[in-house]
Amino acid sequence: MPSRYFRVPVCEIGYVRMIVEGYDGLAVVRSLSAQRGEIEWLVAEGREAEAEALAEVLGQETGLTAIARPHDWSDLAPE
Repeated sequence: MPSRYFRVPVCEIGYVRMIVEGYDGLAVVRSLSAQRGEIEWLVAEGREAEAEALAEVLGQETGLTAIARPHDWSDLAPE
């Protein structure tokens, strides 16, 4: 799954997560900490354009901004 990283106001993280995950199978959203305004979208293969379009709308609505992968971001643990 390709990842996209964003910064968003902390008070908007729950809203963004709810909207993104409401698009069934589009992406999974995670954050390292409730105090950080950085989130990762794990985007489903083949749905990158749809995710990009949604990110643009959420950017206008919530201030979501694409960022580079934070240097201290941890990968998901293998199962």
